[in-house]
Amino acid sequence: MRGISMMAAALAAFVLIPASAQADKAKEWCTNAHMQKMDAMVAKMTDPAQQKQARSQLAMSKEAMEAHDMSGCVEHMQEAHKAMGL
Repeated sequence: MRGISMMAAALAAFVLIPASAQADKAKEWCTNAHMQKMDAMVAKMTDPAQQKQARSQLAMSKEAMEAHDMSGCVEHMQEAHKAMGL
């Protein structure tokens, strides 16, 4: 019985830690200030294919932010960062 409760506690920790990290990223990334910073950085990109991908992901991130979908905002922002090589 004790082993089961220890496993349940460990599982709960693994589930809650990523959710907490996602919330921290949302507070940092899903803001108008960060979106403006990203727009400026994307505008300076020289690879047209990567720039197109970054713009697309950034637009989806903005849409998610405006819809108050913070997990979607973070997911698309991560992809925008990846397209930018960050």
